[in-house]
Amino acid sequence: MKPTLVSAFIYDEKHYQSLDFYIKQGSKLLSLDFNKVIFIDEKVYHHFENHVNENNYLIKVREQDMYLYEFIDNLENNIIGNPDKDTNKFFAIMCNKTEWIKQAIEMNHFNTEYYTWVDFGIFKIFNEHLTIENLNKKYDAIRIGSIWDINNTNFENLEKEICWYFAGGVFGGHKRHLLFFANAMKYETMKFIKQKNYLLWEVNLWYMIYQKYASIFSIYKCNHDISIINNY
Repeated sequence: MKPTLVSAFIYDEKHYQSLDFYIKQGSKLLSLDFNKVIFIDEKVYHHFENHVNENNYLIKVREQDMYLYEFIDNLENNIIGNPDKDTNKFFAIMCNKTEWIKQAIEMNHFNTEYYTWVDFGIFKIFNEHLTIENLNKKYDAIRIGSIWDINNTNFENLEKEICWYFAGGVFGGHKRHLLFFANAMKYETMKFIKQKNYLLWEVNLWYMIYQKYASIFSIYKCNHDISIINNY
């Protein structure tokens, strides 16, 4: 059986992309011939409910359901990034990817052993040469794309600037390793905000986890383009 695709969309009126943009890009994802579990903000669920069918299991969620939501207003913004985009709310959403995939695994709606996360708006970087069948591949370890050289540890500002050891938009694997990843991510994120009182990009935190648990990852080279799926 094919892996189950998992994604989520939390709507933020202040986001630099419009709702129409995400309706268009998300609809492309929802139209793929894969079993999918998609977490959709209840505020905009009605825009996507026409996609509900035997392949699409859509779940209404609220931003308040995210485990980091309660901390957002009390955290500083202490990173070097785009202040209009890289907000604590944005980081909370990005850091919740592993929680959503954990929830999908625990639901086991399609009775599968393998799961693949795909960002909801990822089609913005693709064209007609996309080899979408690659998402059928099954990996025991956590399959994840790397932009920078994963073995080059010279980046010194891991806690303040975005790092691209991992591309972020696609990852997958066997549920056993994905559950471990999700638990490690939640632990490391909570530890980080307790020590630093601010949030940062999920890919930075993922790399911190990789430094501890490299053996559970299967790395492939890609960029923020079609290679993120074609090389999967």
